[in-house]
Amino acid sequence: MTVGDQRRGRGRPKGTGRIDPNAIVDTALDALARGGYPALTMRGVARTMGVSLTTLQHHFPTKDALWRAAIDAMTSTAIRSRSHLDPADLSGHISAILDQGRTRPGLLASLLTDRSAGSSERIAYLADRFAGGLAQPIDRFSELEADHVIRPVDRNALLALITIGVGSIASAAGAVRAIYGFDLDDPDDRQALAAGLSEIIGLGVLER
Repeated sequence: MTVGDQRRGRGRPKGTGRIDPNAIVDTALDALARGGYPALTMRGVARTMGVSLTTLQHHFPTKDALWRAAIDAMTSTAIRSRSHLDPADLSGHISAILDQGRTRPGLLASLLTDRSAGSSERIAYLADRFAGGLAQPIDRFSELEADHVIRPVDRNALLALITIGVGSIASAAGAVRAIYGFDLDDPDDRQALAAGLSEIIGLGVLER
């Protein structure tokens, strides 16, 4: 054992002090997908990344700061992945949600079903981040209604169905494959499921 090892002490991870904050956020998202907020710990993230807790805290001083950064990254990615799509393109939106959801299958479910201490504040933070990205689609829905492309519907209910409903399907990839035969890791299967879901949803909102 070297002197450096003795100074680190048992169980303390090695670290150079250099670390990409984006990599920290990715590790935090992985932890959240595995077990929600309780599974996210500063020491656990530091251990996974092989850095010291001090190095981690240099970028994110507290668990809540890291959690917020993870949520910001997740929502920004979700909004960006669909920003180029017209709200009328249901298949495109659904396909994008399925594609994103398969990377961390348990993430959305763990965030939406969080009941640990402080969960109401965290849900409010999550909602606030998504609200910014929903402003443009909601405005576009008004235009589509005015142009008689879609009939008047409860837009929030429709968005909840698309984002949370489809997100939940993506979170249950194993069951979807075993029970319904759609392999969400297969691009063709994802597209087929997206097309089927968009047709079903579209029958309820499109003008005839």
